[in-house]
Amino acid sequence: MAQTPASTKSRDISLAQGIAIADQAEAWKGTPYSAVGPASTIGKQGDCSGSTWRIYIAAGLPYTYQMTANFPAYAAQSKQFRALRKGEAWQDGDILWWSGHMAIYSTFSDDPADATLDRVNGAGTHWTQKNDMWTAFRTNGPAYGAYSSAFFFPGIAPTVFRYQK
Repeated sequence: MAQTPASTKSRDISLAQGIAIADQAEAWKGTPYSAVGPASTIGKQGDCSGSTWRIYIAAGLPYTYQMTANFPAYAAQSKQFRALRKGEAWQDGDILWWSGHMAIYSTFSDDPADATLDRVNGAGTHWTQKNDMWTAFRTNGPAYGAYSSAFFFPGIAPTVFRYQK
């Protein structure tokens, strides 16, 4: 009797794998921003696309480096990532993508100290920012760290990508 070949259908990474990605992202905390793409190096310099790529490699989930602008087309062509449907729950390790920027989603379940950030507005009023991503943002801007997608991109929802195995 002939054997049926094993299924080659991709599936989402597990939550544990997503948390491993977020843990790797945390290790980049404090890395200065520099637009160096694939030359991003933990603790030395990095940008959003290069650090994301390096973090996925460190988590054991490699993909071919892509500049931020090319990432959605790469995800669709390579099938290594799928875009989540509107309303689908995000999980640790998902890539948040906006035109010109990408970040790694995190619930900060393993590091509650980074889950929030005390902020002060122009009037001197303190408020608490709820963080949901790890990222590097811009030259002379803040170092790689925990930030809020709502604060960085008010009113603009990201496209969310999940790695496929």
